[in-house]
Amino acid sequence: MDDVRSGHRLAPPGASPHRRWSPPGPGTWLLDSSHFPRPLCRFTAAVFPDAFMQGFRAGYARYGTLIEATDVALVGCFLYNRLRTLGTPPDADDRPTEEEFRRLLADDPVLRERMATARAALAERRWRADLHEWDTAVKPALRGLHQALAEVNVRTVDDAGLCHLVDRCGEAMTEAYFQHHRFDAAALLPVGDLVVHTVRWTGMAPADVLGCLAGASPVTEGAPEELDDLVAALREDGAAAAPVLDEWLPAEEALSRLIGWPEPVGSRTGSYLAALAALPVDGQDPVAEPGSLEAPELVLARVRAALESGRQAPGDAAAEITARVRAAVPAEWRAEFDDLLAEARLVYRLRDERTVHADRLLGSVTRAAVLEAGHRLHERGALDAPDDAVDLAPDELRMLLLDGRGPTRDEVARRVHWRRTATYRDVPAAFGPPPVGLVPARWLPPEAARVQEAVGFALTAMLRDAGQPPGDRTVHGLGVSAGSYEGTARVLTGSGELARVQTGDVLVTAATGPAFNLVLPRLGAIVTDRGGLLSHAAIVAREFGVPAVVGCPDATVRIPDGARVHVDGATGTVTVL
Repeated sequence: MDDVRSGHRLAPPGASPHRRWSPPGPGTWLLDSSHFPRPLCRFTAAVFPDAFMQGFRAGYARYGTLIEATDVALVGCFLYNRLRTLGTPPDADDRPTEEEFRRLLADDPVLRERMATARAALAERRWRADLHEWDTAVKPALRGLHQALAEVNVRTVDDAGLCHLVDRCGEAMTEAYFQHHRFDAAALLPVGDLVVHTVRWTGMAPADVLGCLAGASPVTEGAPEELDDLVAALREDGAAAAPVLDEWLPAEEALSRLIGWPEPVGSRTGSYLAALAALPVDGQDPVAEPGSLEAPELVLARVRAALESGRQAPGDAAAEITARVRAAVPAEWRAEFDDLLAEARLVYRLRDERTVHADRLLGSVTRAAVLEAGHRLHERGALDAPDDAVDLAPDELRMLLLDGRGPTRDEVARRVHWRRTATYRDVPAAFGPPPVGLVPARWLPPEAARVQEAVGFALTAMLRDAGQPPGDRTVHGLGVSAGSYEGTARVLTGSGELARVQTGDVLVTAATGPAFNLVLPRLGAIVTDRGGLLSHAAIVAREFGVPAVVGCPDATVRIPDGARVHVDGATGTVTVL
């Protein structure tokens, strides 16, 4: 089958939002609004799709899933996926019957090989070898690549040298996205395996089972170890805490004072800021989004909140939840539960480490190079603002910088406006017929069925929203972090409004990104339009012990900013009081 290559299908301004878009190809295409609720910038759009498809295909083949590949296409720079499964063409109207599939299973050597691969993957616990490869080879190589690129002084190289750096950064981003998705199955299968088995044994909600994993992914919190070290030093040196607690002192000056403070405060401040450097303020597009260090007021607010309140270690809460879940498991299955939990906790960090040490780390240095090009183009009158350069593809940026040829200033401005204002509501949720879906697991040999159920749950937990219609005063979603809370709704359109969040607020937003970690200590609860059980919002809510409901249809539209709301993380409901 032919891969679908990325292509931009932009519609004329003013067209009907449901009629102006054409499908990227035959078959069923689903909008990935959980990861990308806004359009990708043109630079990322040029490097992401092929790298994603190649990594995804390699990773899932290694675990013997029936998922052959996921095609990716960009419509209006929004990401759409088309799932390809062995035994079912992507444009099929329906999946094969059980008799047809069993005949395929007997006759098709590719399918037989996949079944054997699934058996081997489970027997070998293949994710352990993958985690070792990530820790000892891939992660160090990506960090080394970042260091080599970061050593180039973007302000001193000439235009040709800067273009060469941008090209190297594009290649590095391609490698980062490829490696990220090559480890998808390794990161997800043991987690899905734990949940599927435990729900079957206990009848508990998947969110309760996932609570057992809190604290197993420190990187999810956004440099918690470095923050703890800094807070400990500030508490030991009371005078050093003064710049943090002085709300009248500009954030940049406060952080500058901390960096220059005598040891150990100075070095620990530097370590914390260095750890944050790879995190964009918001979203999944590290080239388009400002880095955390570009928002010093949020960084300082996070340090202040940690200094004032402290925090419960996520592992403490996980121990209590695990004891409750384990007690619900029938005695004859507890040893297997313990084993599944140990494997899931072992690899759980891989899900977010791939993001931080791959695309976000390389994206931060790429953004620096692209912004330098943007400054030069802005000075020449080619761009309205330096950061508009992210909406140039790498070849366009090169032409504009070296030859003055390429998209006009007005054309780039239109791209920038679309990226900053469009949301997933402006494009269709899907193209084509309803998805056919995978064949039932019961048609497969036991090991392949186990792999399919585990991976299927994990993918659904990341991507699928609740999809329930809202009531007059109640919004329904997925309860992903237990507890209930009543407070003031703070409806945010993006990370640029994070400074509006007050202690005790209920955060209501389309989806959360890394920067939201900076205000989590202030929050009473989290509500998002998009996301599933393994979305960023769900994971960080469980890490911080904050009640959360995700995947609510139109929560940001139906809940007024400033309204009093009641959030129930168990039932997945948000009621406007």
